[in-house]
Amino acid sequence: MTQPLLSISNIDKHFGTLKAVDNVSLDIRENEFFALLGASGSGKTTLLRMLAGFEVPTGGAIYLDGKDVSAIPPNRRPVNLMFQSYALFPHMTVAQNIAYGLEMERLPRREIAARVEEMLGVIQLSQLAGRKPDQLSGGQRQRVALARALVKRPRLLLLDEPLGALDKKLRGEMQLELKRIQHEFGITFVVVTHDQEEALVMADRIAILRDGRLLQCGSPREIYETPQSRFAADFIGVMNFLPARVGGGVLLAQTGVPIAADLPEGLAEGAEAVAAVRPERLHLGQSGADNSLTGTIGAMAYHGLDLQLHLTTPLSPQPVMVRLTADAAEGRPLSIGDEVTVGWSARDTRVFPA
Repeated sequence: MTQPLLSISNIDKHFGTLKAVDNVSLDIRENEFFALLGASGSGKTTLLRMLAGFEVPTGGAIYLDGKDVSAIPPNRRPVNLMFQSYALFPHMTVAQNIAYGLEMERLPRREIAARVEEMLGVIQLSQLAGRKPDQLSGGQRQRVALARALVKRPRLLLLDEPLGALDKKLRGEMQLELKRIQHEFGITFVVVTHDQEEALVMADRIAILRDGRLLQCGSPREIYETPQSRFAADFIGVMNFLPARVGGGVLLAQTGVPIAADLPEGLAEGAEAVAAVRPERLHLGQSGADNSLTGTIGAMAYHGLDLQLHLTTPLSPQPVMVRLTADAAEGRPLSIGDEVTVGWSARDTRVFPA
């Protein structure tokens, strides 16, 4: 196996008695788009700052191309950090902003001009090279900040909530734009975000952090389809949790009805548990289903592409959410107060200790 570009080995960061990052180990590959995902206080930004050199680890080591860079200052690392605020110089044009870092390195003017022109092409803003930041849209300013970071050709680009300042529609567009630029430029990106959808769309792999610890690392599909903890299951996307217990070697709902699912190792007889299933895995009717439940529609939400139902059912104190495609919803008119039965497969059921 080839050596990873970046290897984080048993990294700790303590602020007094607070463990901001607690024994985290990760390998990040060459040309990978990697996401550090977690809620506020999970340690993701502290970890990013250690990768950039703005924080020194309390313990452990950071290896870049096999070299320990843990104690090397930011200006001597082949790493660039793009801040959420973009921090563009308002008195400089787009081209001047992009060229600034190269001018500080005193590169030849001809080389600076060629690299700036290249980057303007990559971010598709050649026609706006002479504009000032206040003459640009939010998405255009984001691309200029990205170009300024990429023009120095770092081995690693770190992005701290890069799309946080954009509105929802523009954020969706820029997620794909970032993927395109990363693929075209061939530089490893490590992005910090608290937005689960953003991580799923952009990243090749995702690391979920909680209270400074690494909970799970894998591809977006692995993270979404096979979460390894209840927290990960609840944090990524939407999940229904049905209270249950182990009885007679099978999983039983709180009504005593068996729930078909693979039991994880370590769940003893009588142990409390929860069965978890995604709303989109539930379908109307019991045809071909290993599991079913009947409930009353308490609320409905139309999203255009799908219809979301909230079912009141004796299997759970919380409403069970069902996400139907537009075609499935059109096949059977539904109203609040209707009683419906939904089914799902045993393979779509995850079981966690309560």
